[in-house]
Amino acid sequence: MDFRFTPEEQAFRMEVRQFIKDEIPDILKGVEEIHSDHIELEMEVVRKIAAKGWLGAAYPKEYGGQGDNNAPMTEYILLDELHLGRAAGISLTCTYLVSIIGNTLLSIGSEDLKQRFIPRILNADIRFAINYSEPDSGNDIASIKTSAILEGDEYVVNGSKRFITCADTSDYLWSLVRTEKGSRRHKGLSIILIKTDSPGITTIPFEMMNGIETCDVIMEDVRVPKENLVGIEGHGWAHLMEALSRERFTMINFKGVSGPFDRFVQWVRTAEIDGERLADDPVTRQKLARQHLDMVGGKLMQLIAASRAMRKDYIPTVEAAASKSWRATLSWGKADMALDIMRNYGLMTEECPGAPIDGLWAAEYCWAGHELSGAGGLDLNRKIIAQQGLGLPRWSN
Repeated sequence: MDFRFTPEEQAFRMEVRQFIKDEIPDILKGVEEIHSDHIELEMEVVRKIAAKGWLGAAYPKEYGGQGDNNAPMTEYILLDELHLGRAAGISLTCTYLVSIIGNTLLSIGSEDLKQRFIPRILNADIRFAINYSEPDSGNDIASIKTSAILEGDEYVVNGSKRFITCADTSDYLWSLVRTEKGSRRHKGLSIILIKTDSPGITTIPFEMMNGIETCDVIMEDVRVPKENLVGIEGHGWAHLMEALSRERFTMINFKGVSGPFDRFVQWVRTAEIDGERLADDPVTRQKLARQHLDMVGGKLMQLIAASRAMRKDYIPTVEAAASKSWRATLSWGKADMALDIMRNYGLMTEECPGAPIDGLWAAEYCWAGHELSGAGGLDLNRKIIAQQGLGLPRWSN
């Protein structure tokens, strides 16, 4: 397979790179996650991206898009360059809007939902939070308990969600709920859109140990119009799998791993511990070379997923699960390897005077744990690869 970009794609890449240089302020560079302090400034940049038509490259013209048949690579290049330009927070916002929510609405949403939301998405006039996980569920999404019972023309929602990033700064919650009383596991689930300022919603922001902001969301007798149902009632698990595939495919960019790794390699070139240059140690060099090769392999996996997604009727579910699993494995392996090489110096945070690489690696180590669970844990993604990719039977125990 030839992964080289066409002249048109390469020209677009250079255009995006220049935009990042000219339009993204330094305060937003190096921000790896969406942060409430930067929301207004961040959205100004995203609206500039929208004004260029880049958010709508994958969308039909009737919803305000460009109707570009090569849109998956356009979307891939945009997000890839944002990561390369150290604007991962902006890339994440674009991913939420276009890649996850917008594309899933385009695929399974009613015409009413498409008309109401997609033009606002492509203009960056709206923000969403993904409202899946619960305090007692963790990565076992199928065990959620939040109920949405239809009463007349409205769903009445009750339940709690946890680790809902951006819930405090979004307009709508893209929510997985249980719409069938007494249903269990994968049965009776649905996706609905809940307005964040609806009566009965309490949002409690908190900070995780890696510094990332997220939220608890408590919903008590929240009333949601039934036309905010996404797709078919009771088919939420299938809809969720499509949305998660899009999330893994677009959010999992290997520059999030290779960028910090490159900084670490530069540090190793000149660093000394106990009077010995790390770069002279053959074991250290071998570890770094092995990690580099694994990252190159991950990049190829991501390109394969992007190339196959150019088919409008194809969602790269298995490819996305493989990319997600491999990046999580690399992220943890990279953090563990670096701490092994740095010894106790790697545990120094940015507040510690003289911390190597400005204390980056303590934060990287904390973040690596989240990588193992975000967008579905390793076990879930391995099941997808085994069952859908390799045709292996379900494990019934």
